[in-house]
Amino acid sequence: MPDGRRAAVRGLTPALLLAALAAGALLRAASGTALVSSNMVYAAALPAALPGTSTPEDAASSFYLLLDRGEYEKAWDLALEPDWNGGTRVPLRRSLEASGPLSGWTAKHTFVERLTDELGAGGYWLKLNSVESAVAAGKIALKPEVRQRLGTQSLIPVHVTGTLLGACTIFRWEKDLPVVQTGKGYKVLLPGTKAAGEQYYQAWFADIRKIGTLRGNSQ
Repeated sequence: MPDGRRAAVRGLTPALLLAALAAGALLRAASGTALVSSNMVYAAALPAALPGTSTPEDAASSFYLLLDRGEYEKAWDLALEPDWNGGTRVPLRRSLEASGPLSGWTAKHTFVERLTDELGAGGYWLKLNSVESAVAAGKIALKPEVRQRLGTQSLIPVHVTGTLLGACTIFRWEKDLPVVQTGKGYKVLLPGTKAAGEQYYQAWFADIRKIGTLRGNSQ
């Protein structure tokens, strides 16, 4: 994608993601009636099986699927997130940069409470239609404080793609994120930062763009 177009798309990301989440909540509350168009079909389905954490790609896919299910404690088990603010929540209107001393990793209770507020209990506000792929990516730069905290643990960049489902719209998203090799498998490495006017989780999705509209219904 040309640089100018990519910048324009990224500028729309917060609004599109919030629109997708609001519409996805309607789907959560709906009865499960299928929505159909000439080239795109959605029908209520059983949750996708978690691929586990035996590879970096599997760990990344599992993390996103756990967000969709609202299993935030299990998602925390598959993640490392730098705590740049000493465990204190940052108001929506303020930004949080990766700067200053790093006090450690975000605690489980902080992570779970924050996601419950941002995505709703049980993932109510999020509807991932799919996590389509997770493949090896290029290099990702890290802050020295994070690299020091990781020590000798290996870091594997992964590129994840998927779709978000709204009430009548489907959005594609993608994200490059580091995955850390641990003694028991792999964990995604989250930024722990946020832009002003955005929630923390919005940094975990990128290049949100509309790709189709679902129309009509089947009996």
